Amino acid sequence: MNVFGVIKNISLLEYLIRTLAVGIISFLVGRFIMKRAINQFTAYDFTVVWILGAIIAAPLIDGEISFTYIIIPLLTLFFWHYIVSLLSFKNRNLGLFFNGKPMILIEDGKIIRKNFKKQFINIDLFLSQLRLKNIFDISEVKYAILEPDGHLSVIKKEPNRYITPADLNLTAKPISLPVVVINDGKLFEENLKNLKLNKEWLMNNLSMYDIDDVSKVYLATIDNYKKLYIAKKDI
Repeated sequence: MNVFGVIKNISLLEYLIRTLAVGIISFLVGRFIMKRAINQFTAYDFTVVWILGAIIAAPLIDGEISFTYIIIPLLTLFFWHYIVSLLSFKNRNLGLFFNGKPMILIEDGKIIRKNFKKQFINIDLFLSQLRLKNIFDISEVKYAILEPDGHLSVIKKEPNRYITPADLNLTAKPISLPVVVINDGKLFEENLKNLKLNKEWLMNNLSMYDIDDVSKVYLATIDNYKKLYIAKKDI
């Protein structure tokens, strides 16, 4: 069965096998392509990912397209993306050319209309983005910057910023990531040991929530301050 070659009349089984192969290739592309292309997604990265998607899907759209025909374009795009990313990293001017520049949309509470026009930004959509950042009054904004990846960065004016411990000359407690000790009824005793706790301590605390068996717990986490979070299973 020549599944990966040229097929004029593709059968359902051959189509399913090709679909599985495309899924594997898509996973490998997502796994090994530069993380920058996925996390930041600049205009250049969007172009690369869009072309990759079209190439990978081609054998599914047309059975007469052999999988061997997509290998060279895939490798070429990988090489191209690597070289351009490396050059952008080494040379700031090239990086700005390929990735774009940040653009100031609001400065000291004033809208920069020419920058809105350059980017064809709709004011209503812009205001909705501000509201998502809990800003309802443009006069509160010191700077609003459109980043090269399309995200909006906002800095409030000093009187409108949240007070931080540093503003009050206070020392904030260090933040630690909670550790999962129970997941879907399964107890992770190794994580308890790392926190210098034991099962007896855990069961005593679970009893405060009327829980007598870890199997009744969907999720339980403990932070460095021994604070316990419990989510019961839905019975």
